[in-house]
Amino acid sequence: MKVALVYPRFKWFEYNGLSEPLGVLHLVSALRKAGHEPVYVDYSFCSEIDELDHIVEGAGIVAVAISAAAKLERASFVTSHLKKAVPDALFVVGGAYPSIFAANSIDETGADVALLGEAEKSIVELSDLVENSEDYHSMRNLAFYREDGSFAENPRRPVPPLLDEILFPARDVVDYDAYFANGMSEYGMITTRGCPFKCIYCKPSTDMIYGGGIRYRSAGNVVDEIRELVEFRNDPCPKVFFKDDTITMHPESWFEAFRDGLKESGIDLEWHCNSRVDTVSRDKIRIMKESGCRVISFGVESGSQKILDFYKKETTPEQAVEAFRWCHEFRVEATANLMIGFPLETDDDLRLTYNLLKKIKPDDIIVYFSTAIPGRYIHDWAVENDYLATDTNPELLDPARNRAHEVMNMRLPHLTVDDVVSWKHRIERYRSWRKVTSYSKIKRWTSELLSEPGKAIGKAGRVLRGFKGQSD
Repeated sequence: MKVALVYPRFKWFEYNGLSEPLGVLHLVSALRKAGHEPVYVDYSFCSEIDELDHIVEGAGIVAVAISAAAKLERASFVTSHLKKAVPDALFVVGGAYPSIFAANSIDETGADVALLGEAEKSIVELSDLVENSEDYHSMRNLAFYREDGSFAENPRRPVPPLLDEILFPARDVVDYDAYFANGMSEYGMITTRGCPFKCIYCKPSTDMIYGGGIRYRSAGNVVDEIRELVEFRNDPCPKVFFKDDTITMHPESWFEAFRDGLKESGIDLEWHCNSRVDTVSRDKIRIMKESGCRVISFGVESGSQKILDFYKKETTPEQAVEAFRWCHEFRVEATANLMIGFPLETDDDLRLTYNLLKKIKPDDIIVYFSTAIPGRYIHDWAVENDYLATDTNPELLDPARNRAHEVMNMRLPHLTVDDVVSWKHRIERYRSWRKVTSYSKIKRWTSELLSEPGKAIGKAGRVLRGFKGQSD
């Protein structure tokens, strides 16, 4: 049966950078193996809403991915259009947002049902049942409205404890040339699912998506995917961003096996990742460097232990100092991701954050504004304590957009928004100063100026704007 898998990124600017939707690509692979006919419908580069109608024509199921609360409006718009183009299809919504807010996802999009959690098996089961004209309402991971108007959310199936059994994403359906031409710089990949930590700005949404805890792929399985990518793109030196919440939950032995597997395969990989300052060691960073790690983005968040404790981060500023020192030692670029503008934050807390930056000397800094996103404990806390300003404007639920536009959706009892923005600008000026006084940064920029002049000029412009506090 023909199944249309829709990524409704229609006229939406990705403030955190363009990337391919790995979750959707995994579903393409699962459906192919099961004998169905999946088609990938990507609105990322469409100027008109009807450009892809010919791809969806004849589909028995149209499954629309909603990756975040901020994208619900776009998903609703695209779904509304497709229901006119293929009115007889079963419309499904799935992804991160429906896994948390199934009823609202159906209400807003007009979909028939929602698939919850990881959907590699669920999408195949649903497609089998629909193809054979069998009733699907009792299948696990499904949510829907009954005929009497009551809402049903079926139990979820157990998630696979090991991730090696999950098929690699179907990268052949992606127009990578268009992605790279529009700003993507690295292939996306993931080696874990889930997160064991309790930070209030992520939980419990991650548990509702991935079933709680963390699960792993073996190093050999990841190397096999990279080998497939190299062959498919004819690129022996690919650049990869590991999109795991915390790839450094893998032990040192995993990174050793990963390094050795890449060497045996003759792959010269360049990669970067997200991490926590309490999950790295000196030896782990050394081994990561030996496997091609170029950049580690650390969730530093704050230099105030009080704020870290409110976030339930379970890290300390001292751990940040240590982690960044190891990165500098092995010449791994270390980015400090900050989250400022939490309602309980004071001017003294922000000064502690700024002083921590002076100690850790990051190679890059990204300043986010603390955002109360529905489905996360921080949103519940903001509602209970009357700090929530708004959660009805979907665009204010995108922390990267809020950073760029310097807006926030929580009230601040101790500071004004202008105070927080002023500190952001001060941090951005320090970031730019670090850029122009770093030998390694100047060397890399000079190399990029020769090989990728457009990219290098863009970076230079951002650094110059940073001196005015306008880097985003």
